[in-house]
Amino acid sequence: MSIILNEYEWAERAVANHELGKNPAQTLSRVAKYYYENHYPKREVRKRLDNFLLQCDPAASLVQWSELLDRLAKGADKYRLVRLDGIDILEDELERIDELGGRQSKRLAFTLLCAAKYWDAVSENNNHWVNTPDREIMQMANINTSIKRQSIMYAQLRDEGLIRFSKKIDNLNVQVLFCGHGARAMQVQDYRNLGYQYLKYRGEPFFICANCGVTTKRNEPNKGRRQKYCPSCAVEVRIKQSVNSVMRQRGNT
Repeated sequence: MSIILNEYEWAERAVANHELGKNPAQTLSRVAKYYYENHYPKREVRKRLDNFLLQCDPAASLVQWSELLDRLAKGADKYRLVRLDGIDILEDELERIDELGGRQSKRLAFTLLCAAKYWDAVSENNNHWVNTPDREIMQMANINTSIKRQSIMYAQLRDEGLIRFSKKIDNLNVQVLFCGHGARAMQVQDYRNLGYQYLKYRGEPFFICANCGVTTKRNEPNKGRRQKYCPSCAVEVRIKQSVNSVMRQRGNT
């Protein structure tokens, strides 16, 4: 499941805006927990999941979704929603990452560190293990490369003493070995584009979109007004501005 620091607020927005998102199963899982944490009994949680699904997609087949919704309502009390303001990254941790060779390896190390610290915050017995699939780690690190290259980078981090692999054959998780205890250098509040966040911290031309909050690379060359929006939000904002302009013109005629 993708990492969201404040799942309660995220689920609250999904309910208010009737949004299933890109992964409906994850959304429905968090919404089920949200309803339960608002003191609805499981039977009522199940009914509200039906209503939420139809509000998001009026054409949805409740019969096809019923098995999943039954399971989510039944297990709504198994894990509480995560509520974190942010994850602190320390100066000595970033200094250790900076010693690595290769920009991709640095982004991978930073992302693994962020993931380990998230799971530590969720479970006091986690001990710096990364319980996130490699595919999601690479996506968060903004790394698009071959499986062979990924394996080489993981081996590099192991050889440098930054991570270790599990001794269990069927366990693909890694443990981060360079979690520090020094002063805070930055705080991560969004787990999208962690690789770009690291590069931004290091002074490269990245910025935080004023609309969606995702860290994005600035357009090159950066001429004229300072860039405020990521490409997808820029299109959305221009459309809204155009519609508003047309409505104002009609109101003045």
